[in-house]
Amino acid sequence: MENLCDIPLEKLPFNLFGLCLQEPMALVTNMMIAITCFVIYFRFNPVENSFQKHWKMFYLLFGLSTFFSGFGHMFFNYTGVYGKFPTWTLGLFSAFHAGKAMISLNVLSPKLYKVLMGLLYVKLLVFTVLAIALQSFIFVMADAVITYLFFCLGFGVYYWRKGLSSFKYTVLAVIVLIPSIFIFTLQYNPHLWFNKEDLSHVLMTTTVIFFYFGVIRLNQIDLDQLVSTKQLKYVRK
Repeated sequence: MENLCDIPLEKLPFNLFGLCLQEPMALVTNMMIAITCFVIYFRFNPVENSFQKHWKMFYLLFGLSTFFSGFGHMFFNYTGVYGKFPTWTLGLFSAFHAGKAMISLNVLSPKLYKVLMGLLYVKLLVFTVLAIALQSFIFVMADAVITYLFFCLGFGVYYWRKGLSSFKYTVLAVIVLIPSIFIFTLQYNPHLWFNKEDLSHVLMTTTVIFFYFGVIRLNQIDLDQLVSTKQLKYVRK
C-alpha cells in the first residue's frame, strides 16, 4: 500500500481501472459541498434582486469549484498542480460575487462603493495571477480570508446592528469557518481517513448553508421596511 504508484500512504492511494488514484475522502467531502451549493443554487428561483443574484452566482461557481476540486485531488498523480487551476479560479470568482453581494445593499457613499468595487476587481485579478503564476493555493486562501472576514463578517455585523436580523446567519457562517485557518496552520489531522481538508470541507458545508439562511431571510418585508424608515436604501434590484 505504501508503495502503490509511489503515492504516500497518507494520501490513501488506491487502484481503479488500472489508474493510480488518491485521496478518496477529498472527493467525498468536496462533492458534499458541491451538491449543497447546487441544491441552493436551484432554490433561487426567481431571483428578486441584485443581492440574491450575486449570491446565486456564488453558489454556482463555488459548487463548480468544489466539484472539480474533488477530481483534482483524486487524479493528482496525473494532472499535478495544473488540475487544481480550475478549482482555484472558480473559487476566486465565487468570492468576488460574495463580496459584491454584501455591498449591494447601498448604505455606502457612491465614492466608497466605487473604492470597494475596485478592491474586489483588483483582489480578483491579483490573486488569480499570483495563484496561477506561482502555482500556490496560499493566494486563494488569502483572497478567501479578505472576502469572508472583511466583506461577509464585517458588513454582516454592520447590517445586523442596523436591525437586519437575517445577517446574524451570515456572521455565524463566517464564525463557523474561522477554525479552518487554525486547522491548516496547525496541520491538525483527526484521522488518516478524515484529515484537515476533510474537516474544513465539513465546516464549509455548514458555512454555505448559514449563508443561504441569511440571504433567503432578507425578504421583501424587510426591504420595504428599510425603505420606509429611510435607515437604508436597497437600490440595486
